[in-house]
Amino acid sequence: MREAAVALVSLLERGQLWRGSHTDVAPTEEVEPSGYTALDELLSGGGWLKGQLIELLYSGEGRGELRLLWPLLKRFSSEGRAILWIDPPHQPYSLALLQAGISLSSQRIVSTHSNKERLWAIEQALKSGAVPMVLSWLDSEVPSSALRRLQLAAQAGGVLGWVMRAAEMSESSSPAAYRVLLNSSETGTELTLLKRRSGWPLPPFVLELPEVI
Repeated sequence: MREAAVALVSLLERGQLWRGSHTDVAPTEEVEPSGYTALDELLSGGGWLKGQLIELLYSGEGRGELRLLWPLLKRFSSEGRAILWIDPPHQPYSLALLQAGISLSSQRIVSTHSNKERLWAIEQALKSGAVPMVLSWLDSEVPSSALRRLQLAAQAGGVLGWVMRAAEMSESSSPAAYRVLLNSSETGTELTLLKRRSGWPLPPFVLELPEVI
């Protein structure tokens, strides 16, 4: 019985099992539009549900992982709201952000020295609710239990928690509310919704992202 329960939890965390009787559609004021009509049409309520962890998986840097977030960054910075970047792999490209209409003064970069410090900083930032969105980068060493704590922290703070990870982690289970796989193809940038609130996983679709000028 215990093994069956563990298997059920794993399917739920992967997004391969949807509780169809569970109505989880949020009212409009509880979601943040992604800034992309084609994507919002696939997300319950028309955007990312606030207070959730979003795992963004990609096979290599520069695939469009940050450009996907530009509309959110632009909206929040125009409102004078700060965004936390926790341990980005590189210094954010200031010129590209400015040309995208994103205020540099609204961006806050936090650097840590270990996985333990990083996870603590992310959890505290999410739980505080002091910012609308937290961006973080994690490796494959992070256990599912740590991600579960981050999901709970995001719910407590009502914050969008973006976690960037390698595409190879897409085969593992995750308690994150959303899992998005980003790939480059001959037709453009492909997104695959591996897991989403109130719906089944979806096959890849092409999403037109803004160009870096």
